[in-house]
Amino acid sequence: MAEASSATPSDDVRTLKEGKTLPVAVTPNEVLDIPASSAEVTLTDVKQAHRIPQGEYLSPATADPGTTYICLEFKVKNTSNQTFKTTYLADARWTGKDGETENVDQAIGVDCAELGLEKKSFLDAPEPRPGEFVRATTVLMVPDDQPGVLEFDEALEHAMFKVETSPTT
Repeated sequence: MAEASSATPSDDVRTLKEGKTLPVAVTPNEVLDIPASSAEVTLTDVKQAHRIPQGEYLSPATADPGTTYICLEFKVKNTSNQTFKTTYLADARWTGKDGETENVDQAIGVDCAELGLEKKSFLDAPEPRPGEFVRATTVLMVPDDQPGVLEFDEALEHAMFKVETSPTT
């Protein structure tokens, strides 16, 4: 009888760390009219906070109880001959150390500019054409009770990379 595996689906997915770059590829899908494309994704900065200032005349954004904001600033350089869809970086799957998992989407109306990151989000960023690059930020609200990973995937749910998270202290 085979022993049950304790491996999670993200165990074989490459980890992207701050200041590092990974090549990523999007699988083509004729039915959904998605061409093959590729890019170099660099995690240029990471900030984490329960409250994020939103400018001089706006109230700070406050994370829900038991959660924290993770601000991820990326540089995405298109290395293919097709436009690269940056919206793949606007949401992720979070999985905690204990196996709890949930989908997390871009926090709408929250930016990390007051923390020193790009104000532009991947929901508003242009999709880079061949040879172009774009810098933008993804703001996600994740559980704050345990370490975990944010797994970013492309349209067909093939994981491109993951970013580790940790609870705030």
